[in-house]
Amino acid sequence: MNGLYIDFALGFNLPPYWKNHSVTIERISDNVTQEEAKGKLYQDSLSIRWEEEGDKNWWKLPLDAVISISGKNTLIRRNVLKVNNADGDRRGTIKELWSQDDYEIQIAGVFKRDDGQFPEHEIAKLRKYVEGRKTLMVLGNLFTLFNIKKIAIEDYSIPFTKGIENQMYSIKAYSDDMHDLLIKE
Repeated sequence: MNGLYIDFALGFNLPPYWKNHSVTIERISDNVTQEEAKGKLYQDSLSIRWEEEGDKNWWKLPLDAVISISGKNTLIRRNVLKVNNADGDRRGTIKELWSQDDYEIQIAGVFKRDDGQFPEHEIAKLRKYVEGRKTLMVLGNLFTLFNIKKIAIEDYSIPFTKGIENQMYSIKAYSDDMHDLLIKE
């Protein structure tokens, strides 16, 4: 895919805000490392389900979605009086503690029907998952690379899409890991 274009109700395509810069979307491959994949757009197959649905009830989205994963670290920085270094400077902060934050995940795709009908069934099924108020199990090559098994959806969009047989969607989610909140001795 050479570039992304935003389709408005005006009846014509407008380039995205990063005008004159192409947007590259790659297929995920086995030789991509975690660092290379961060923040890039990858087209990948995506299957979702709730945990209680069992391993045989994965819903594979009909067309491969475009997925982006971003990560960051959480730092606690303190300004304290420091002894002069070799150059006589006192600069910087002391980093007390840091941890890895959740991965931020962007998923965008389109439902398309070949018979010219509105993809009502697919949208209803997606709506069931995004409005479910519980974490989703995810399965895809990019998620496996980042060891992401569950996501929590923050927001989603079903924007206007040109053509009755097409419907775009976008999802913003965060990785969700199991944490032991109570430790018994």
